[in-house]
Amino acid sequence: MKRVLYVIATLDPAGAERQMAHLCRRLPRGEFEPAVCALTRGGPLEEDLRRAAIPVHVLHKRGRWDLSVLPRLVALIRRFRPDLVHTWLPTANTLGRAAALAAGTRVIIASERAADVWKGPLRRATDRALTRPTARILTNAYAVRRFLVERIGLPEKKIEVIHNGFDLVEFDDAAARPLQGPVPESADAAVIGAVARLEPQKGFPWLIEAAALLRRQKAPPFQVWIAGAGPEEDALRRLARASGVAEQVRFLGLRLDVPALMGRFDLLALPSLWEGLPNVVLEAMAARRAVAATRVNGTPEAVEDGRTGLLIPPRDAPALADALAALLRDAPRRRALGEAGRQRVATEFSMTRMVERTTEVYRRTLAEAAQ
Repeated sequence: MKRVLYVIATLDPAGAERQMAHLCRRLPRGEFEPAVCALTRGGPLEEDLRRAAIPVHVLHKRGRWDLSVLPRLVALIRRFRPDLVHTWLPTANTLGRAAALAAGTRVIIASERAADVWKGPLRRATDRALTRPTARILTNAYAVRRFLVERIGLPEKKIEVIHNGFDLVEFDDAAARPLQGPVPESADAAVIGAVARLEPQKGFPWLIEAAALLRRQKAPPFQVWIAGAGPEEDALRRLARASGVAEQVRFLGLRLDVPALMGRFDLLALPSLWEGLPNVVLEAMAARRAVAATRVNGTPEAVEDGRTGLLIPPRDAPALADALAALLRDAPRRRALGEAGRQRVATEFSMTRMVERTTEVYRRTLAEAAQ
């Protein structure tokens, strides 16, 4: 049996973290023995993993520059003796790969999940250096692979694209699923949903500006429900008040009941400035919800403009308002887009397909190392 250690910063219920947890739970257990290391903190996914009998180690990294976590991670890797270390997201891709090399791990795989335009010259040079001893880079979108090759300078032959996977059963009868927290009273208003970390990447100021434009244009009654937490929350609340849409834009906080929330949305908005392959878009499609999203990176690989949703330019509140208004005014079109989205997720983004393709990469890479 081959041991696989997953290294990630936290076990918060964000997109990449959920994909990793799904993969851990679905690995062929007669063939692979998984364990998880969270560098900074556990989170809601920690208990899910433990219930599946997957060991979880939390190293409690303190702040961005706490390098004392490195020797502790090296010691953990030496104790567990993994055949393969699989790191996820920027922090773990740097610290996890460095520790795996120090511990003598022969097979290292890294997951790059977004076109991280914020990386400066030092970070890009570090990525290039750590890619030399890395067997594979897995990413979730062809657009991210292009970014890694063209902007970071990574070798294309090492990068494989495996789209995110979803269990459609989670989103069946979404409107009937019980909520795990309060939601605003929407009466006859249509609900524009948004689910994401409240960070600059997600472009929520443009959604709030679009809401203000909709209000001035006397669009059909609507509310915007923003589910998520993050450093931008206070600034976004102030912007909603200053824009006169505090009654229309409601903040729900961090939510663990995304499938049930999707069932209460009439459509989903995602105004991101950059992305990988956004999970929330595919979750909305799985729940038969129309999508209005920005045309960035991997999002067009999920949303077919005019067929499963509407794509608009980033940083363009009037275009976003126009797309939202068109969907608010046309319920039959919303339903048609939602049904087409559900079919696309079923055929192109199944959980089974994601797990099978990742498992095949593990087998192939371990065999190459053995030779």
